Amino acid sequence: MGVIFYYLAIFILSILATLVYVSKSSKNSDLFFSLMFVIIPISNMGYLMFSLSENAREAMLANKIIYVGGCFLSLIFMLAMSSMFGIRLPKLLVMTLVGFSFVLYSIVMTAGFSELFYKSVEFEKVDGAAKLTKVYGPAHKLMYVMLIIHMLGGIAMIFYSSLKKTTVSVRTLLLFSLIEFSAIFSYFGQKFIHNTPVELQPVSYLVFQYISLMIMSRTELYDVGRSQASALIEKDENGFLMIDRGLKYLGCNETMRSFFPELGNLRIDSPFRGEGDAKSDIRAYILKRVNIMIDYQDDESRSVGEEHIIERNDKIYRMTVEYIKNRWGKILGYQVFVFDETAERQYTNLLRKYNDELEIEVDRKTEHIQEIQDKMVLGLATMVEGRDASTGGHIRRTSTVVGFLIDEMKKDNHPLLDDEFCRCVIKAAPMHDIGKIAVDDVILRKPGKFTPEEFEVMKTHAAKGAELVKDILADIEEPRFQKIAENVAHYHHERWDGSGYPDGLKGEEIPFEARIMAIADVYDALVSKRCYKEKMSFEKAYEIIEEGMGKHFDKTLNKYFVNSRERLENYYTEEESDDRDYEIMKKRAGNK
Repeated sequence: MGVIFYYLAIFILSILATLVYVSKSSKNSDLFFSLMFVIIPISNMGYLMFSLSENAREAMLANKIIYVGGCFLSLIFMLAMSSMFGIRLPKLLVMTLVGFSFVLYSIVMTAGFSELFYKSVEFEKVDGAAKLTKVYGPAHKLMYVMLIIHMLGGIAMIFYSSLKKTTVSVRTLLLFSLIEFSAIFSYFGQKFIHNTPVELQPVSYLVFQYISLMIMSRTELYDVGRSQASALIEKDENGFLMIDRGLKYLGCNETMRSFFPELGNLRIDSPFRGEGDAKSDIRAYILKRVNIMIDYQDDESRSVGEEHIIERNDKIYRMTVEYIKNRWGKILGYQVFVFDETAERQYTNLLRKYNDELEIEVDRKTEHIQEIQDKMVLGLATMVEGRDASTGGHIRRTSTVVGFLIDEMKKDNHPLLDDEFCRCVIKAAPMHDIGKIAVDDVILRKPGKFTPEEFEVMKTHAAKGAELVKDILADIEEPRFQKIAENVAHYHHERWDGSGYPDGLKGEEIPFEARIMAIADVYDALVSKRCYKEKMSFEKAYEIIEEGMGKHFDKTLNKYFVNSRERLENYYTEEESDDRDYEIMKKRAGNK
């Protein structure tokens, strides 16, 4: 009964190993490993059935089931090794070996009907277990030939891979060597150890299963080809590399080795250590990123998916490092994706350079067009001023005064000011009297004071100016400037107390830009000489403006006017000096 329990235990353990394999396998699992995990339980079931046989017929049937493993497992194991080591066997050779195994198994199936495989068999029960005493036929020697070919092929692949295949780890080679040794010992050792109550081959199969699970725990999860397929990065132009949680190298694809040739010398499962700094050694660079991920592995958002740029040998690479996890979310290692972006970056830089140059050219053209527009508007305002004999230089001076007031307000961080507003007000100031173009020359060029009727006509220049500004600037200036220019022209004669014109606006009903313009307009009128009056002293003009605060002008602007006083007086003093020099030069030219 002990023999039966021996085979029963092995059969159960082989079933458990197969179940473990099924739970860990995926659609990318190796075909040959899958076949082995199916055939071994079947073969071990044959051993159990054989031990339970009650007659020669049952024993022979069980023996034929056992030979499913005997005829096919060594071949499948060799093919699995070639697949795992990346050794491509000739297709004709594989087909010949598979055909040979099928022929041999067909001969096994004739046992009991011919003497090709067994010449004779004798059945007996020993300690409750079946036993066959066999006399081998001539075809049985083919079994030895087949097994020797498969075993020598496996040994050759292990030896070759140890020398040439850096993509196969030493650990994996040792485990495959252990399986190979176990198979040789169990099969051929059985022939030299006589009178053993049990077969050693089932134990060899079991050892094979559990060592295979150990190999798969390393290679099935981390195999570069399978991981690439699952990560959808099988394209040759992208580099891919894997490191386990213990920072051991698990492999990379050919593209990665072409990017960084130093990786070609690494063997699977060797420590992945950088030999230089992160700028010169790709391993040091990758480990730097991995160590960051280790530090923040509880906060993946700080590390996973971040892109890093590597510049080496005139090449530009984009790299991302991500976790490898099992189905339960446990971190098993790290996968590195590298993309050669040299051409794309060069194109992007060229395009950016072109766009920058184009933008500069567009800005230059736009600025030139803006200058033309500004000169046209200023020219129109100057032409209007030329018709008014009493206000020479008024638009230029008032623009300067507006600039002084705004400078003081900017120093104070006035809440109603922004850079764009300041630019627009200064630019709009010369247009404040443009409506005078619609006033008759008889009134506009009158050398003395206006009659009440004439003054009423003169007052219409404000509203007419707003209409002209709107028509002139429509579709050629931005809406904000257009509105500010309209307000300056329309409301610069309004007064804070509501006594101004044309609409009698009061207080904050008057646009802020028009309130600023009002101070500049009046101040220049006071300190400048007109055909109907002499210029006023700075002191007197200052007193009049101060008295007008809260009545004529917005009182909140008083402090900015006061702070500008020195600049204003210096400016008008220089203007007066320039005017005298101009008159002297003109007289000299006339005398000549």
